[in-house]
Amino acid sequence: MDTFTREELERVVSRSSLPGIDPTELRVVQEFLRRHGAEFREYRFNVRVGEGVTLAGDYGEKFIEDWRRRTQMRLDLVCWNPPNLATLVEAKVQWMNDAVWQLLNYRDHYQTDHPGEQLSLAGICEAYTPNARTLAGDQGIRLYVYRFPAELPAAAATSAEEA
Repeated sequence: MDTFTREELERVVSRSSLPGIDPTELRVVQEFLRRHGAEFREYRFNVRVGEGVTLAGDYGEKFIEDWRRRTQMRLDLVCWNPPNLATLVEAKVQWMNDAVWQLLNYRDHYQTDHPGEQLSLAGICEAYTPNARTLAGDQGIRLYVYRFPAELPAAAATSAEEA
């Protein structure tokens, strides 16, 4: 798990990458943190939940533990406040029904691994399907949708012969 504090928020939202965050989802994560990061004390990336796969066979204990950890579910972001308030955040470019079920699955395993924490759920995205937005709301997931300006088209290639 990689943890950053509120005091590091400015640095977090200006980084060119974040631990465990898909590059295509980076800007929605950073926009969420720009707008809502001050509401939380910590931002936890690469939080692993669930049992993972335990290898059987002639492997060293370090390799077995590393494999188990690598096969656990990995949340995009957990925003945390003391003493026990956690917001589980799932980032997608396109929010669809499977994102809802993914986040609910993470919630169930997080509750098992962290009993006593009070949870809220957030989905962050650039676009969504209407059914997925309705489903998210019905399941208690707050959906944040961020629009970004279209990127400029690449300049046409030119060569000395064309000039």
